[in-house]
Amino acid sequence: MKLINRLEDMFREIMGMQDSNKMSVIKEVVTGLIGKDETEADYHEEVYLLLKAMINAAKADGTIDADEQQKIMEFMGDMSKVEQMFVKHEMSQALQLDAFLKEIPEGMEQQVYYMSLFAIDLDVEAERVYLEKLAEGLKLSTEEINAIHESLDAEILV
Repeated sequence: MKLINRLEDMFREIMGMQDSNKMSVIKEVVTGLIGKDETEADYHEEVYLLLKAMINAAKADGTIDADEQQKIMEFMGDMSKVEQMFVKHEMSQALQLDAFLKEIPEGMEQQVYYMSLFAIDLDVEAERVYLEKLAEGLKLSTEEINAIHESLDAEILV
């Protein structure tokens, strides 16, 4: 869980930064999170998967509130038109957890769960239920889930 702890520190740092510094730190976080840099072939696919994880978690309670939108936009930084269209499209789609789970490659389970938890406030029962189903679908252990929650100072579910 060293990576998770490092990422948590970086995200806290990002939230307090001036806009000009955020993008470089976000790129460092993403590179650390997926374990590769943007020159590698599937880097962008995995970034979009993490973004989709955030959007899906934000949709869990039926609406994407302003705080959730801000977290998603912070993650994206300066977006191209194509990225903006992707985000708008994903936000407008119905939540389909089973289809999303099929998109997640082996080895990204913890990262997807982490970004999902990071995107929400866990203040509604529907979000708790979503995270429980996500964890089950990702086949994460109770220990893995609890460690991720602890790293984000989030309420433990199990």
